[in-house]
Amino acid sequence: MAANLRNNAFLSSLMLLLLIGSSYAITSSEMSGICDKTLNPSFCLKFLNPKFASPNLEALAKTTLDSTQSRAKQTLKRLQSIIDGGVDPRSKLAYRSCVDEYESAIGNLEEAYEHLASGDGMGMNMKVSAALDGADSCLDDVKRLRSVDASVVNNSKAIKNICGIALVISNMLPRRT
Repeated sequence: MAANLRNNAFLSSLMLLLLIGSSYAITSSEMSGICDKTLNPSFCLKFLNPKFASPNLEALAKTTLDSTQSRAKQTLKRLQSIIDGGVDPRSKLAYRSCVDEYESAIGNLEEAYEHLASGDGMGMNMKVSAALDGADSCLDDVKRLRSVDASVVNNSKAIKNICGIALVISNMLPRRT
């Protein structure tokens, strides 16, 4: 009988936790609302829908930061590989500028994680915005080149789009005063 009561208490506690946890989950209509606020809603919906059933806002923010940082590191490696492979001086200058932008962007994303962990949505917003600016500056640098590496361009555009999602989410997070 005591074991039965413990099992009932455990199940009741588990149900309560599930109810509380699900009340903070993001619905598909809320995800659509997030995407509607971005500059590229179709990219946002494609990015979010297959990956997320019903995350909370903080988990969603972390996932966007994870994806952005992963792409930024991948792009940085590609840029370094292009430079090491030998390119004309004009291209090397543009790609070197991109390396600087991406090194800075990765640092800004690290700080964005810290702001997210401390519950500082505004701080996260500022750092994600800086990372977005880095990807945008790289695009500006390479668009003048005759031959541009497609992966650098595509990753930079994706980073801008994912940063846009993170910015919308950061605006929904609490502000630390």
